[in-house]
Amino acid sequence: MLTVPRLRVGDPIHEILSDKSLFAKLPDNRLECLNWAEEYPYKPEVSFRIFHNDEFLFLEYHIREKCTAALEMTDGNDVYRDSCVEFFVQPDGGGHYYNFEWNAIGTLCMSRRTGRFDPAHAPKDVLCSVLSSSTYGRKPFEEIKGDNVWTLRVAIPCRALFGGEISTWQGARLRGNFYKCGDGLSTPHFVTWAPVDTPSPDYHRPEFFRDIVCE
Repeated sequence: MLTVPRLRVGDPIHEILSDKSLFAKLPDNRLECLNWAEEYPYKPEVSFRIFHNDEFLFLEYHIREKCTAALEMTDGNDVYRDSCVEFFVQPDGGGHYYNFEWNAIGTLCMSRRTGRFDPAHAPKDVLCSVLSSSTYGRKPFEEIKGDNVWTLRVAIPCRALFGGEISTWQGARLRGNFYKCGDGLSTPHFVTWAPVDTPSPDYHRPEFFRDIVCE
């Protein structure tokens, strides 16, 4: 189980997303599961920190990898072919989950669904309500090879769960998983926080989600 701490921070969201010292105080959670190692043996270094302030859920991803690309710059379009981090979350007792997917420049793809093949894509106002800040900025770029280290911070308001399941993050009981992928990179990879027991990479499997409890 993952416990999400509640912090009393009321600064403007852009200031919170730029506050390295705030995130540095939080526990570091690593993505260690290489579920399909025979076909995809490469494992980048990926970790995340997480907290909420009732209205927003804040995530910081820290990545170290040997190839990075961010070609997609339009929210709502697919980003999984780029260097991509993902958060899938399901409110307790609900049949639907939400997939939040960001590339290295913060472009967001998001939907509400019960499985891979029935997405209800997030409307534009919902996409715009999810804020992000990346060390790569906002300009798209072709693949870079090397010792690439980057950070993405995001702020997810309650209303981004546009099915109306929750009105505050405080006390919320959730299930979910955290992922890293890069399907279109020269070294594709698939790394997860909680194990996913499928024959091939498939992140749309809520049966493998783990409990997440917000203070």
